[in-house]
Amino acid sequence: MSRTKELADLREMSVERMEEELKQARTELFQNRVRYATRNLDHPEPLRRGKKRIARLLTLIREKQQG
Repeated sequence: MSRTKELADLREMSVERMEEELKQARTELFQNRVRYATRNLDHPEPLRRGKKRIARLLTLIREKQQG
């Protein structure tokens, strides 16, 4: 999925749905960190994508709460 498509989909979500997505993204990031530390994950790309997704969700949640 392209970044603009993902961003458009996230903007359409409610704050509650975004918070659920945030919780899921944090869980996935934790699992990927454990897998990377135990050498079951070959490359760090999922870690980068997970951190960026969390930051994007936090930004959009903050925007919706303020506006």
